[in-house]
Amino acid sequence: GARRGPRGGSRKKLAKTERQQRDATNKALIAKANADTDLLAGTEVVRDIGEKFDVHFEAVAGAQLQASEVEACLSLLSASPALAEAAGWKQEEAERRRSALAAPDTHVLLLRKRPLPDEPPALSDAEAEGWVVIHHPVEPKDLGRLAPLAPPPQPFTQAAGLGGGREAARGEIVGFLQLRFCIQSDRPVLHLQELELAEPVRASGLGEHAMQTAEELARKHCMSGLVLTCLKSNPALSFYCDKCRYSVDETSRSAAKEYVTLSKGVPA
Repeated sequence: GARRGPRGGSRKKLAKTERQQRDATNKALIAKANADTDLLAGTEVVRDIGEKFDVHFEAVAGAQLQASEVEACLSLLSASPALAEAAGWKQEEAERRRSALAAPDTHVLLLRKRPLPDEPPALSDAEAEGWVVIHHPVEPKDLGRLAPLAPPPQPFTQAAGLGGGREAARGEIVGFLQLRFCIQSDRPVLHLQELELAEPVRASGLGEHAMQTAEELARKHCMSGLVLTCLKSNPALSFYCDKCRYSVDETSRSAAKEYVTLSKGVPA
């Protein structure tokens, strides 16, 4: 047969080198994204959430989720209409979801109701009628009978750490977005593993805002796109395709399967 010339061999070697460089670049991007300890920093969409919703985002590494937060997420999943219709909620399914939430490469955006501000002290009857009330200083002999003053309330901060400090302020969990940076089909992508909202905040625009935040995170970490898997019977499928502009990915499984893989390039 014909012998391969040096030119063909050089092209093959060059292609191999380029593939190795691309793989190394992709792995470095994923490692950098997973090492990000302040996932929401610099994201534009998150800044105006306080003006639109009575909710705030909190980014937590899966391995740093507290037990109460994991259970809150599982409770939301167990109430999902799509999950109930597809397979029900069994113990083994709960354990599988619990393991996925706590995986080392998982990131979770918790959607919390903003805690209500402390109410001002009630006015006395005299103050309510417009009288000026002068409070006399406490005599030194009475100090021993007084209860100690409570410490002043601490202000809420977006990034209050990943440890026990999160327990202090942060309001009821009304939704979550579970994310994973990974390589799929030789490209770095942000995989949206779960999006679940409590029934009172569905159809409020909050889900679309969460998806826009995911796009911001993908852009921040130079991902080539976003990927998610959805049940074909899930009513949210039209939300992903029509509202969020996802389309069926070329790697999607055959039409006989009950799931479909959707993807979207990172908007410029």
